[in-house]
Amino acid sequence: MQRVRARGIGVGVVMVLAAAVGVIAGQAVPPPPLTAVLSRAATYVERFADRVSGIVVAEAYQQDVFLPINRFGGRPNQRTYNGPLHRELLSDLLLVRPVGADGWMQFRDVTEVDGRKLKDRNDRLARLFLDPSKNTAAQSRKIMEESARYNIGDIERNINLPVLALAVLDRRMQHGFEFSYAPADEKIALPKRPAFAAPADALVVSFRETQLRTMVASPQGKNLPTSGHFWLDRSSSRIAMTEIGIDDLWLKAQIFVAYGLVDGIDMPVPVEMFERYENKLNGTRVEGSATYSNFREFTVAVDEDIAPIDNKGKQVR
Repeated sequence: MQRVRARGIGVGVVMVLAAAVGVIAGQAVPPPPLTAVLSRAATYVERFADRVSGIVVAEAYQQDVFLPINRFGGRPNQRTYNGPLHRELLSDLLLVRPVGADGWMQFRDVTEVDGRKLKDRNDRLARLFLDPSKNTAAQSRKIMEESARYNIGDIERNINLPVLALAVLDRRMQHGFEFSYAPADEKIALPKRPAFAAPADALVVSFRETQLRTMVASPQGKNLPTSGHFWLDRSSSRIAMTEIGIDDLWLKAQIFVAYGLVDGIDMPVPVEMFERYENKLNGTRVEGSATYSNFREFTVAVDEDIAPIDNKGKQVR
């Protein structure tokens, strides 16, 4: 079982790289300065965090495992993975910024697995915030571990969360990444789903993680640098789509998220996620897709009732 996890977030200043050109009305027009684009994006992420903190959203999530094919075109006689090949999850996803925390957290509370409702889960999210006798880090780890155990495949993971990539644009995080405009001829293999049609006039910004302590790590503490792309509005840096991935000796992972407008919220929010993981050691692949609906305010006063994270800033595990 291969494993990958997210970990605490640091702070810092901006480092940026060079430029590309766009085409408007048949003429090559240079894009805005990347420093300005990233500064606007950081402001947008701050507004997003304030707006969605305490929002609960319904998540419908499907996962599929694809076993490797041998050289004769069939499946191997000896399966390296013996678990389920398909899974359907219904969950409540909560986005919240706890008191005393620099960042904001995502909690997935699985309510139904393959059509079977889970027992003893009523108001579990409410209890998390109404009973702050334990610190939030310990409580959040518990609920994350409970939810992650329903993932299928031989790659254990807790990074399959829709707003993970936004941490890269956080003003305090940008110093740990190199940014550039994506070359005009770069081929980015987007998910073949309608929600992932990139806006024609979007600025495509690439990033690559350079900090020593990376956002994502193995349970043994091995750093797993991330890279990916953002599709941003040219004038406002409003987010249309994100991609964050890992390409290590044993793992290749990609998580795409499409943003759109929904009733009751005045800025784009995640509407669909697509993920792909490849275990390079045995050729097993996992794909997942999730859609988001029924955005509503969480009924608990989370800003008053949640305890701060621990002094190490840990969010999961």
